[in-house]
Order: sequence, then structure tokens, then C-alpha cells
Amino acid sequence: MSRGGKCTLRKKWRLCNLKYYARDLFNTLIDSRWRVILWIFVVSFVSSWFIFGLFWWVIAYAHDDLLTSPHAEDQHEPCVTLVEDMVSAFMFSLETQYTTGYGTRSPTTQCPEAIFLICVQSIFGMLQESVMVGIVFAKLSRPKARSQAILFSEKAVVCMRDGRLHLMVRVADVRKSNLIGCKLFCWILTHRTTKEGEQLPNYQRRIKVSVDEGGSNLFLLWPVTVTHRMDRRSPLYDLSAVELLSAQFEVVVSLVCTSESTGQSTEAKRSYTPSEIFWGHRFQTMMDRRRGAGQLDYALFDKTVAVETPLCSQRQLDCWSQPCSPLSNDLNHRLLWEQSEHQHKTDTEIV
Repeated sequence: MSRGGKCTLRKKWRLCNLKYYARDLFNTLIDSRWRVILWIFVVSFVSSWFIFGLFWWVIAYAHDDLLTSPHAEDQHEPCVTLVEDMVSAFMFSLETQYTTGYGTRSPTTQCPEAIFLICVQSIFGMLQESVMVGIVFAKLSRPKARSQAILFSEKAVVCMRDGRLHLMVRVADVRKSNLIGCKLFCWILTHRTTKEGEQLPNYQRRIKVSVDEGGSNLFLLWPVTVTHRMDRRSPLYDLSAVELLSAQFEVVVSLVCTSESTGQSTEAKRSYTPSEIFWGHRFQTMMDRRRGAGQLDYALFDKTVAVETPLCSQRQLDCWSQPCSPLSNDLNHRLLWEQSEHQHKTDTEIV
């Protein structure tokens, strides 16, 4: 996934897949880009004016109202006054459908087919305007724009909190209108091989996140720090600072909430790769209370400060803090030896 939470996998489409887009044409148009919407808007109106203008030209041709008609000089009342060629027929079609009012060109009661065509074009024009206005309104009111005001920190950090390692991400909403019903979800995407040898790319595993002691439910009136405790149930339980350098996984954080002003649900996503996770850092405090009322400095939103943090994994910390079985002790020594060897190899390459 990209930093903005968009999937970077390319989908290989076939011609038969177009039928799914045609069946749900309304959502297909809403998901289109603005330049496509504008192009469809212009083409649909101009083509409808031209098609109905062609119908008016046919009526004038059948009634000998055109200038090129052999009976043009005969004194008879036309179906539509001053509709004498294709250009005037197009102008009359535009005036009829756009309800701008008739001037010198106006229908008469001589042709019932002309009266019927006026009714059909008027109804079609109202339907067309309703559909196009609905598409534009739906695209303008999409909650996608609201999600762009939700900020995720550029980096995730790993540091100690209450004696345990935590993975932390900062989240904030920069708009004045509040978000209600905020709920956080977090996944880790890894590559997994089953016992049968099946390869599972982008294997999803849900991890537990919380904000202070409020769980995954957010009170997002100010920037908050989302934490994941790297305990025995965490897939990051065996992750150390050295292993983070060569690890291959992706952490995806999703915030689902409802806009207080519109009542629409919105979702904002952000992904973090191992290169975007700082080990031994914590986020700098944004709140300044020296002037009485609290003041938030968003210039410090992505700022981190280095803190003392063990370079080993949480499993190794647990083994050191409590007695371990011989098997766990051997595993601990082996992990420490591999970590020191990897660090020695890295230092040698740098030299």
C-alpha cells in the first residue's frame, strides 16, 4: 500500500469486466475523475441538443419549411417559425431543452408532431439535468475529501512504555468540525508459508491497538498516540532493532469515523514499512500549557526525540525479567549471538 492507504497492486482487466462497470453506471461515474465528469457533462448536453435539432430539421423538411424546399416561397404557416436550416433547428432545440424562452423562433399549432416533440424534449431535458446535477452533487459531497483532513504521522516509533515495548503512531484531525464514532483498526501484512508449502503473500493479521486506556475507540479532539503493545500475542513479539533492518512486513492503520456536520462515514488509512519505523524514539509533545489555555503546535506533529530503548525484542526482555526454561535460555543466547554477529558484520561493511 502507498503512504496514503491506496493499494499499489495493479489489476489486470479484461474486456468482459466492463459489464460490471456498466451495470453500476452511477457509481462508475462518481468514481471517475473530474475531467471525465466534465467531458461527459459537455458531450451529453451538446449531443442531446444536436439530436433533437436533427428531429426538428426533419419536421421542417417534411413540412416544406426549409429554405431549400421547392415550396419555400408558398405562403403557408410553418411548424416552427424561422426554422429554415440545420443551424436554426439546433438553436431552437437548445431553447426548448434549456427553457430559455422562445423569441422569433416559436412553435405553431399546424403540426401535432412538433407539439409531441416539444413534450418529449422537455421531459428528457429535465431528466438529463437531474441526473447530471445528482452526479456532481454526489461527487462533491463524498466523504473522501473529509478524510484528507485526518493526519497520520510520517513515521512510526518503537519505545518503552510502562516497562514494555510499544509500537506507536500519531493521529490527528485538523478540521474544526468534530469526528464522532471514531474506531481504529490495524493489520500487519506479511509473507507466510503454510505447513503444506502454500505461499500466502500479503497475509493479513489483525493486531490490537489502543489509545491510552480507551481501547480502539478514539476521542479525537486533539492529536492522540495510537499504541500497540508488543506482548506474547503480538506478531512483533520477537522483533528486535537489528531484525527490523531486514524485516519484510507492512503495518496498515485504518481510522473509521463519522463526520459530525454531514453524518457521512469516512475512512482514512496509512501504511508503514520497516524503513518508516524508528526504534528508540518517541513523539514530541505538542501541547503547550505555559500560556494558560492549552495550545497545539502542529509543526511538532511528526517530530520525534531519541529515548533509551533496549535493542532486543520483547521476548528477550521477558526472559531477562523472569526465570526461563533451559530451552528458552538457549534460544535467548542464540538470538543474542545472532544479533551481535549481524551488528559486527554491519560495522565491518561500513568500515
